[in-house]
Order: sequence, then structure tokens, then C-alpha cells
Amino acid sequence: MPNRYVAKLAAENERVLFGASIHPYRLDWRDELAFCLENRAVLCKWIPSSQLIDPLNQHCDEFYDKLAEHNLPLLYHAGPEYAIPTSNHEYDEFNNPKYLKTILDKGVTVIIAHCTMPFWGDLDIEYQDDFTEFLKLFEEAESKDWKLYADLSAICSPLRNKYVQIIKARLAEITPKRLIYASDYPIPLSELCYQKSTNFFAWLIYVFNVARTKNYLDKNYLLIKGMDFKEKICSNAPELFSMINYGF
Repeated sequence: MPNRYVAKLAAENERVLFGASIHPYRLDWRDELAFCLENRAVLCKWIPSSQLIDPLNQHCDEFYDKLAEHNLPLLYHAGPEYAIPTSNHEYDEFNNPKYLKTILDKGVTVIIAHCTMPFWGDLDIEYQDDFTEFLKLFEEAESKDWKLYADLSAICSPLRNKYVQIIKARLAEITPKRLIYASDYPIPLSELCYQKSTNFFAWLIYVFNVARTKNYLDKNYLLIKGMDFKEKICSNAPELFSMINYGF
């Protein structure tokens, strides 16, 4: 999806925000970043395995400096990626969030997509370590003064219930200000995803009401609300975007 197409959509509709993607190896990345900033991009998205990006490659260093200078968040896919297969599986390794430490130390605002949750649960054996590294990063974030966040996109799946529970148990004090509400539409949703209620009848009524909701974005909101995350997660993204420096 070309940046210019999305920028045009955002310019024509105030409810659309411009999420850009700029490959740090491209020779004209400075011009492309300038275009994206001029058109008020709110983030830069990477999927390292699909885009064949080594985040520690020296070609990325100046790019990180510019992201930090402008406070433009880097939305970094972490964990398994099945929607956009890679042409080189050696790059699957770079979906591990452990490679973000150097970037965070440079002062870049980083949003880890999907909280690094394995998509197929315990069947994603090779991605369990990625999730462990995600937890470690969040537990270090306060002491390192990192601008680290994670989004809740595509978590409304029964196979991810275990990881939602772990996040709520281990990162309860950290998550309200570092989690960002998201949907990853049109990824399928399930009413059988994690839910805070332990009362069967209350849960049944909840599932019935959610199942009746036809709009998938509304349904996603209701499902995540049912997970009992703090309301603060819904305002974290606007706060981040308000800190972007669009000047040169």
C-alpha cells in the first residue's frame, strides 16, 4: 500500500490517520520520511520478516535518529507473521523484540504489535521465546526510561487467552500507560476470547450481546473491554500522536 495513497485517504477523511511504512534501506528514505512528516503521518510500520529488515543493520542508524528527533513512533511487528509470508525465513528471527533494545536506547518511540503473542498458542513453539523477551522488555522499560508501548491488535482469539492472562498478571502496574487499544481489522474475532467474568451466566449474557454486534470494530472494542484493561489504553495513542514533531 503506497504511502501516497494512504496520505491521500487521510487528507480526504478526518477519521483516517496516515500510518506510513518506510524501508530504512531505500536510498531515498530521507525524502520519503520528509513526505510522510509533511503529510502528518502518525507512525511508521515495519514487519521485519516480510520486509527483510535487520533492525541492527548500520543502514538503520540515521533512520532511528530521525524517528527520535521527530518523536514519530515505530510500530514494530513482533512474533509470528502469517498474513504476509517472508521470502527469506532467516529474517523471521528479527521479529523477536529483543532486537529493539538498541532502538529504544536511541530514544525512539516503539509500539510492539500484538504484544508479541504467538498466534497459534502453544503450537507456535518457536515464538514462545519472543513473548518471553517481550515481557522482559516491559519489565525493564521503567528503569531504562524507554518510550516503549504495545498494541492489543488481533488478541481476540481463544488461542491467545493464555498470553492475555500472563500480561495482566505480570505487567498489571505497567500496562495502563503502555498499552494501546487496536483492532487489526479484518482479522477474525471470537467471542470465546479471554473475559474477566468467572460467573458462567454473566459470561453467557456477555457473549450473546457481543455476538449480536454486527460492526466488527465495535465488537473488537467490546471484547477488549471485557478483558478488563484500564480505559487509559484508549487514550494512549492520541497522546503519543500529539507529541510528534512535524517541523524540520
